[in-house]
Amino acid sequence: MVLQFAPTSGLPASRSTRVLVVERDPLARQAYHALLEGLAPEVERAGDAADPEEAVELILARQPDVVVSDLRLGTTSGLALIQALVQRGFTGGILVVSVMPEDPYALRALEAGASGYLHKERVGHHLREAITAVAQGRTYLHPETAPHLLRRLLEPRGPKPRRPSLTPRERETLELVAHGLSNKEIAARLRCTTRTVKAHVSRILQKLGVEDRTQAAILAVRFGLVTTEPW
Repeated sequence: MVLQFAPTSGLPASRSTRVLVVERDPLARQAYHALLEGLAPEVERAGDAADPEEAVELILARQPDVVVSDLRLGTTSGLALIQALVQRGFTGGILVVSVMPEDPYALRALEAGASGYLHKERVGHHLREAITAVAQGRTYLHPETAPHLLRRLLEPRGPKPRRPSLTPRERETLELVAHGLSNKEIAARLRCTTRTVKAHVSRILQKLGVEDRTQAAILAVRFGLVTTEPW
């Protein structure tokens, strides 16, 4: 099972997903090019970069839907690249890749703003689903890494935050968010408008003190407000 949280936004079905690769190894970049060409027309290459500083400028100029980046970029880590993109307002998805199935930087990358993590040996088999998930605003973790990273994400660090006070409808909305439903799907379940759902989600994020739905879902599990068990 691949852990995927609810999308905050989706790409129009009529256009391809633009992907930019950040990888210092030229042979690995060629491999990515071949893989992306095999995913056409759903996926379109938006360029590539080997140097993190060059990558930031190229990404901000071309605004790809998804950035696929190695976590190890020579003297600069992929973590620094993620932080630089987030600080400069990049709104696309970031999929980090590593040769290590449990890279110690993976958790920090997700916390810094990455949208997914994929073991490099599995890229050939799972790149399509990873790109699709990240492009749609979901968090992608491959089954081999999901249990480890989820446990780490749910580990208490520092003083336990105060349990938020949510209304019954906010609790219900949060449960649906954590189980991967979009605003439209939640509206159908709750028999209300998507505008009402957006208002609920906005208040939930504010009460939880987080910035996005993925963080809200993780914190909800930590508080025991929802579970990760399937329905």
